[in-house]
Amino acid sequence: MINDIEKKIQYYKLACKTFEENENVTHALMANGASKSTSIELAYELQAGEYTRNFNELALKRNIEIHKIINKYVSLPEVQSVAVLGVGEGKNWIGYEGKIEKLFGLELSYSRLRYAHDNLSKLSGITSFNLFKGDATQKVFQKNAVDLSITLHSIEPNGNTQGTLMLENAIECSSKYVLLFEPDFSTAPQEMKERMLKHDYVQNIDENLSRMDSVIVKERFIMDVQETDNNLTTCWIIEKKTKTDANNKFVCPVSGCQLKEYPNFMYSPETGLAYPWLGNFRCINKTDAIFIGMAE
Repeated sequence: MINDIEKKIQYYKLACKTFEENENVTHALMANGASKSTSIELAYELQAGEYTRNFNELALKRNIEIHKIINKYVSLPEVQSVAVLGVGEGKNWIGYEGKIEKLFGLELSYSRLRYAHDNLSKLSGITSFNLFKGDATQKVFQKNAVDLSITLHSIEPNGNTQGTLMLENAIECSSKYVLLFEPDFSTAPQEMKERMLKHDYVQNIDENLSRMDSVIVKERFIMDVQETDNNLTTCWIIEKKTKTDANNKFVCPVSGCQLKEYPNFMYSPETGLAYPWLGNFRCINKTDAIFIGMAE
């Protein structure tokens, strides 16, 4: 019987071969039985650094437009903590000149987190940031964990099923506001629709938001500045109907219980699982957990 680690190694070897042949890594892995999350993680591992290396003036111009919207909310006195679900390489934060007290970034790919750490470290306006290796389709933030949650084209590759989970987590972990910067299938031109269908990108954000009674969609608009014409970014500005104080707490993605902090790991008392630190990053993915039983 092949265990999960052996499977991951097999998938990683296939991903490397597919990447070298300039083929679609995600499609190849899923065709061979890998989950969507594993496929995205390994594809991102191999692509890590591309967004940072290819960053240009147009990307900066787009970032500045995104930052204007973010700053409108982080400048509110009740917003002190921000969670970015799918922080990637932190490329969307390059050039940020606003002020954020606490930033939490969640990302599947360890290698991408290294670039995110480097990019965020250069920003004087972010007082503190913590980066987590984890899956945004799993529950890792406690309900109302942060004042504001943000996604930046990170729901996009997850498709409708996993994208729904990620959207629900973005809504639930925020105590006040949610900003989505994602492609919108409902308003996309035909060529973009075909691209989204071909790659199994998310198509149901509006549909999901319309059935959520805990939020109000205050605005939805296509951004003025776009990096490409075939992948337009739409911004949804969302407000929680009932606002509360953020608790900045994390939960075990297996059991949902609150994690306890130890010097080099987080611990789930209900499951006996430890989620280790790895360099500058906390690992909070189900697949990264270590069973240790009683912590004390």
